[in-house]
Amino acid sequence: MLLASSLTMAQLSPGADGIRQKLAEYARTQNMKVNFEGDALTIQKDTNDYAVLFSGSNPVFVEIRLYDLDISDCIPECIKRAANDVNYSRSSVKAFITPNNQTLRFSVETFVNDAQTVINTFHKHLDILRDAWKGCRKRYDEFVDNLPYANRRMPFEVYSADIANVDQDDRLITDLDADIKSSDSQYINTSLSLVVYEDGDYPIGIKFITPDGKTSKAEQDGSPYTFINTLHITQQQSSYLTGGWGSENPGTWPAGQYRIEFYYKDKLFYIKNFEIQ
Repeated sequence: MLLASSLTMAQLSPGADGIRQKLAEYARTQNMKVNFEGDALTIQKDTNDYAVLFSGSNPVFVEIRLYDLDISDCIPECIKRAANDVNYSRSSVKAFITPNNQTLRFSVETFVNDAQTVINTFHKHLDILRDAWKGCRKRYDEFVDNLPYANRRMPFEVYSADIANVDQDDRLITDLDADIKSSDSQYINTSLSLVVYEDGDYPIGIKFITPDGKTSKAEQDGSPYTFINTLHITQQQSSYLTGGWGSENPGTWPAGQYRIEFYYKDKLFYIKNFEIQ
């Protein structure tokens, strides 16, 4: 997904114009590149471009938007699922695919009575939009990775997977699906979000694939899996931990690209790629 520059402008009221001017002055003090494009304020922070739109007065409606993302080369099914995931998991962000299905838009919207209110939360909102874009990209890649397994008939369907770095009691060390440092790594667990069609106890074979392509195992017991965990799955529950693998010693996992594979009745039904930094 590439950055594009499509904007929809709003008419400025006197109140909106005053807030726009003060926000531009503040952004310049933070070493951001600032430009006026029509009635919008465009801002560059680091390598990301944003647009801020203003309308109305008392209060003024402010929309902070990450520049529209070109999704013309994306697989429609996967990018729609990724956008829906943002809307579901990040309540402060609105993800919207334009009617022509060519661009994806992320925005944060608020009503304010003065410029200081915008300024106080400005960095936070830019970071929220940046993280939403990063999360959407990761989800999109995950959904593309799993397209070959999407039509397998099973008593449940995986919607998404999140990696957790936890201690031996499954307490989070690193935020769910956040970057994991090798020095902090202990047990790697996975949370599967499922749509359940039939309640039951299902043995799930799990493979931890290391950067050299090998399956991590404690013993060579003849099983192709790192371990097998039986999950009690019901339609009343949607999220399941599949079981951690590692040790209680920080630094268990070296840096590199890893993959977890999930099997039911010896058939692969989902994969999750992740990185240890």
